[in-house]
Amino acid sequence: MLNQSLKKLAELDVFCLLVFKTLYENGHANTTANELQVSAPKVSRSLTILRATFNDELFYRRQQGLKPTPLSDLLYEPICHFCRSVAAIGQVAFNEVEPLELPTLNIAVTQSIMSSLAIKISQHSSCELLGQIRLHCWGGGSAELLRNNELDFGITFDTSLTSDFNCELIGSPDSIYVAARAQHEIWQSLPDLRLEDLAKHPFLYLESKGFNDKIDPFEMYCRSANVTLEKIDKVSSREAWFCHLMTMGSVAFLPAIEAEACKKISGLRTEALAAEQVKLLHGDRMSPKYYFIENKTINHRYTASRKALIIQMVSDFLKSK
Repeated sequence: MLNQSLKKLAELDVFCLLVFKTLYENGHANTTANELQVSAPKVSRSLTILRATFNDELFYRRQQGLKPTPLSDLLYEPICHFCRSVAAIGQVAFNEVEPLELPTLNIAVTQSIMSSLAIKISQHSSCELLGQIRLHCWGGGSAELLRNNELDFGITFDTSLTSDFNCELIGSPDSIYVAARAQHEIWQSLPDLRLEDLAKHPFLYLESKGFNDKIDPFEMYCRSANVTLEKIDKVSSREAWFCHLMTMGSVAFLPAIEAEACKKISGLRTEALAAEQVKLLHGDRMSPKYYFIENKTINHRYTASRKALIIQMVSDFLKSK
């Protein structure tokens, strides 16, 4: 005979569990209805049934969408296993061969590599293993979004989160490039471009939490080397960074992977900074270090192999020359 718990679960249909899984992954009832190709009232009815069956609210309404309760976090993984089993039954019974759809991952990434990571993901040979990935800019509110499971994980410089999250070092860029408009007089210093030459021009940096949000390494170098810095300015977006270089006569640094993308922008020039100058700039401590940040909970929506693919991707292009 079925025990009381199994009796309650037996009254649920497969569709209700699909609603739970989809709603957990996107946080919006209307989006869930669109993905499942049903009406919004049908999703609402299914959620009512789920709440009654599990005697739990399951999802709280918040300004950004529906937030899972602690019980939902525990239910997500076994319900995913159930849905995968149902899909496997369908493949056998109806000779279906389509791959199982992976949940969309929400990843917050520091702006210094955001656009290049998007390109690398789109070009990766294992797209079917990566699935769909929505990239967000890592900012001041990202830690709270990660804590609330509204982000799956982050790739950032920010190590102030060690006590709350798992932090895994991915690596540091092997090379640094100088960027300025193509007609800038800084290029007259090539091939022996030095940090002292850069200090003679307005310097610009893209502010990144956990790396240069207090002081930029170039400003620190100029102070310690007693080099006069003409002017220093900061911006908070890559678009503002580009516009500043084009209109304000400034120079800037960027990692090699972003330099590759910038080479295709008309009017902008990038050149590698000599290794000995990079060493002077960063010393032993000021090199930007990228970390993989995730919740300590075991109920992640991504597999170890999916995580490893993304970490390896970032590690590889940090080494690009």
